[in-house]
Amino acid sequence: MSRIRALPLAVWVGTGLVWGTTWGVIRLGLQDMPPFTFAALRTLLAAATLLVVAQLVDGRRRPTGPESWFWAVIGLFQIGAPYALIFWAEQSLSSGMTAILFATFPAFTAIAAHFLLRDESLSLGTVAGTLLALVAVGLLMTPSRGAMPPPGAVGAVLVASMAAALGVVLVRRHGRSTSTLWLTALQVSSAAVFLGVLALTLERGDQVVFTATAVVSIVYLALAVTVGCYLGLFWLLKRLDATFVSMGVIFETAVGVFLGSVVLSEPLGLRVFGGLALVGISVYLVTVGRRGEGDGAEAVVL
Repeated sequence: MSRIRALPLAVWVGTGLVWGTTWGVIRLGLQDMPPFTFAALRTLLAAATLLVVAQLVDGRRRPTGPESWFWAVIGLFQIGAPYALIFWAEQSLSSGMTAILFATFPAFTAIAAHFLLRDESLSLGTVAGTLLALVAVGLLMTPSRGAMPPPGAVGAVLVASMAAALGVVLVRRHGRSTSTLWLTALQVSSAAVFLGVLALTLERGDQVVFTATAVVSIVYLALAVTVGCYLGLFWLLKRLDATFVSMGVIFETAVGVFLGSVVLSEPLGLRVFGGLALVGISVYLVTVGRRGEGDGAEAVVL
């Protein structure tokens, strides 16, 4: 930890804290909009913003040909599919529960990094943390007051976590020489197209009400979270190892559970507290045995 410079550390913490607001804002927006339409509008605004900024700031380094298509495909399962699954799942899961389930992200990242990155092998702590994350999911699936979370929604969040983890590792492996702006813009743009097709196909005719809450939710999630946090994430992945970067989910989870309770009046029972505690220990175990923090900023392209 002492080897990490102040700026990457600040970006790492800040990104996690801002991302933690996502879960509650999604719940608010879903009151007025169907899930895929909501997700599509968010990513469309983010994509338009990123493409304009990338062209103005870094137009000469826009990836072309196979590289451009490669990042577009990565965007489908790092951003597009997870957004679709999470927005759909949060129709029946609380924001706090969704945040805790997604906190399995470091465990899945560590596993993917072991197979795809030469400098991030599994340790005993990683294996123990991964198993503990599964125990946390099992605890969250236990009935509370006679009710059990919908298995389909729980499974959707876990699949979203796996897909996002794989995407993070692939960015760490292949994205060090690509402009961060274009890396983000291409992925968000392909996600926007994917989600737009889903919305037009599955939610044609569904009511969309552009209340003040809905509009603010779209703008906030598009600009602060999708633009800001993904730029921060991809910038960090050029400087720190993927497993450590994924550890920022602990800030995200804590903020998500806190805001869900305070803003949305979501109950905090023993199941939620137990799941949050187990996930926190899991994140620590997964990351404590990591090897190094990457090769340094001199080997990357902004």
